[in-house]
Amino acid sequence: MLHDTYKIIWQKWYDPFGSDLEETKDIDYDNEIDELPHSQLTNSDTEEQIFSKAKAIKVIASPMGLIPYNEHTASSKIFNFWSGHCNFDITNPVTKIIESTDGVETLDIFTRYRFRVAIGKCFGDSETMNRIQNNIYRYLDDQKRNTDFNNTI
Repeated sequence: MLHDTYKIIWQKWYDPFGSDLEETKDIDYDNEIDELPHSQLTNSDTEEQIFSKAKAIKVIASPMGLIPYNEHTASSKIFNFWSGHCNFDITNPVTKIIESTDGVETLDIFTRYRFRVAIGKCFGDSETMNRIQNNIYRYLDDQKRNTDFNNTI
């Protein structure tokens, strides 16, 4: 077996925006401001107090505009992402092998040695990753054998 020279190291992918999405609390800012004596407030004071208490909302830019980033839109909550780190080039044939492997929902190629897959919820993580590895190793072994054979002729 030749694939001892090929390697894929798997790493769970964590959302760069953080998985610690806080539940947003509904705060009644109007009532807090109403508690202040109206004689002490001007219109600009009221606006300042409202905006100083407003919580920043994370958003993501999409082709459909800005989308609030919360537990319902966080990609790490929707997909089961894994990064694959390789010691071989991720060529078009390797990409097609990964995409066509049962259990792979999405594929993103980041660099020539790194990719990310989302594994479907109905598929086991380790089984899918093993299928990806075995399919790629088989392809790379065949390529190496063909290259070696052609070089000996």
